[in-house]
Amino acid sequence: MFANQLILKVEGENLNKFLNMLVFNKVLLDIREKGQNSLVIVVYLADFKKVVNIVKRTNSRIHILEKRGIYFLIREITTFKLISILFCILLLFLFSLFIFDVKIKSQDSNKLIDDKIVQTLKNYNIKPFTLKMKIDQEKLSKKLLADLEELMWVKVKKEGGLLIVEYVKKEEGDLKNKWGKIFAKSSGVIQKLILKSGNALVKEGDTVIAGQLLIDNRVVTKDGNEYYEDAIAEIVATTFYSVSQDFSLPAYQKVYTSQKKVPFIVIGKHEFMPKIVVTNNEKCDKIKIREYKLFIVPIRVGIYEIKRYELKKHTINLEEIKRELIKRCNDNFKKITLGKKIQSIVKVKTYFKIKKVKSEIKEIKCIRDYECLEDITLKK
Repeated sequence: MFANQLILKVEGENLNKFLNMLVFNKVLLDIREKGQNSLVIVVYLADFKKVVNIVKRTNSRIHILEKRGIYFLIREITTFKLISILFCILLLFLFSLFIFDVKIKSQDSNKLIDDKIVQTLKNYNIKPFTLKMKIDQEKLSKKLLADLEELMWVKVKKEGGLLIVEYVKKEEGDLKNKWGKIFAKSSGVIQKLILKSGNALVKEGDTVIAGQLLIDNRVVTKDGNEYYEDAIAEIVATTFYSVSQDFSLPAYQKVYTSQKKVPFIVIGKHEFMPKIVVTNNEKCDKIKIREYKLFIVPIRVGIYEIKRYELKKHTINLEEIKRELIKRCNDNFKKITLGKKIQSIVKVKTYFKIKKVKSEIKEIKCIRDYECLEDITLKK
């Protein structure tokens, strides 16, 4: 980004001579594409004048396809844009200082308990537009647990503009149950179970489902007495995830033949631009790349980029599409396992299903199955 570079398209009959002169003058960085009568090359901005001289000497033609670097980025930034960006950053910073809503979460949600928690928070003077810095999550969790007898476990956390209160309610008639239990965070087959305290309800080799109680805090002795203790265990299971991604091939693809930047002006609700540039019958894309608003009068000015194209039959690179589908599946796998304790990925299997119509490929589906070792303990 900080190295100012130009991507150029060069057309002509003496391209070999052109390349030799670039190499001799040490201005060529990279060759992106090479055709019979055209080249796409990368050079530094500082060497552009040398390239222009070489183009003239070899009777070639040159087009700038892309500009990269901090120099071009700074040229795009106007005073108005800079003020707007700083104002947005200031707003985001101010909004990040406050709590705007309270969200109550529980597996066995109870509306009466939810309302009681919200009312208790109001009594603590915690409500929308309360400063985050005034809320101590750990102290608030302990205070709610002490003041509300219906709760067995409470956790308060701040996420963005939300204050999230997670809780587990006490079982009826079980007021002694003040210790945590361990549930399964994911479904799988238990490979390792090391029990430190509590009552194990499963063993190694058992198949469990997400949310299942694995270690109870209620322990019964041989003589029939019972007591409660904090459930502590290490449980690792083999878990399985399947991710799929589709790719549909369009019948035609756009091949851009030319592009041009065109000014426009908007007065009230009416937009004006040169009619000779584009008509409704031409195949082109009109992209707004700049717009400036005048404060005093309802007038806006700006620039469109007009890109003309031709529709050609879509050609595919099957291996490239497969690599892209695998990458998307991996990204989706990371999303669905976010927050889970994946220790390692043991095995990955990949399948492709290709749908054809009249011997032509129309759709490709990628299916990836992941076998993982995962710590599935969830304490509540």
